[in-house]
Amino acid sequence: MRVSLPGLYIALCVVLAGLIHVVAVLTLPMLAPRDAQARLAALGPANTMIQLPAAAPGRQVMPLMAPDVRYAVCRYDLSKGPVRLRAKIADGLWLIAFYTPLGENFYAVVGADMKQPEVDLIIATTDQTVAEVGVDAPEAFDNVVVVNSPVVEGIALIRAPLAGQSRSGEAERALKATFCGPHNSSS
Repeated sequence: MRVSLPGLYIALCVVLAGLIHVVAVLTLPMLAPRDAQARLAALGPANTMIQLPAAAPGRQVMPLMAPDVRYAVCRYDLSKGPVRLRAKIADGLWLIAFYTPLGENFYAVVGADMKQPEVDLIIATTDQTVAEVGVDAPEAFDNVVVVNSPVVEGIALIRAPLAGQSRSGEAERALKATFCGPHNSSS
């Protein structure tokens, strides 16, 4: 069987075009100038819980925000030590999720899985241990969950779906009461 030279060139061009396409698709999220980290940085400082305004057409902080869900975010920075996140879970529909700056989800807590209405999390890198952050009485931290972050900077997102429009005030008050800040032994 003999392969013609023009046919070989066409096949090589198709393979090369496919490779260029795959590389472009995989690198595009890293080259986006307004990624989630950049959009949220414009709203406030790191290690602070920020309640996002209700989504409406043309008024969405992030793409694909649902109008029947209320959101709060904390851009955390672990370079100066662990960060603590505390929230009162209003119902079983709530979700707390942790993301890398590239949008990769590495941990999530669903309200229905919680055994108590309040969640207390310490976000730390793998080399930051509980002993290093000033925990002298381990029994006081029985209900604290330590989340090992694979990155120093990331995003914690609280998603509070509404069980009806009349529940929006309750969800917004609960989100306002959440805390995200530096962890210390007196927290």
